[in-house]
Amino acid sequence: FDLDSLEFLQDAHDSCEVVLQWVQRLIVEASGKDIIKIAPPILSRVYNQLGNGIVKLNNARKIKQFPVPFPLAQMVAFMLVCHTVVTTAVAAFSV
Repeated sequence: FDLDSLEFLQDAHDSCEVVLQWVQRLIVEASGKDIIKIAPPILSRVYNQLGNGIVKLNNARKIKQFPVPFPLAQMVAFMLVCHTVVTTAVAAFSV
């Protein structure tokens, strides 16, 4: 990659989507020039998998963006403490 491309990538809002577009463009150019000879069903599967990867990345970003509600986090923490205490007591009294 040249310096202009790397600067563009650094300033891009979503660098993963930029790289995906670059990879897809390189595949199309290489396929068009017969540099790589791939059967159309396999090439279609490649594009499908690349698209699925971006969809899963965006789903992970959505999960990351929305925090767990505070009451739910407190309830889970309290239940873990109760579980620890009860499990310890049951294990100690059963021996």
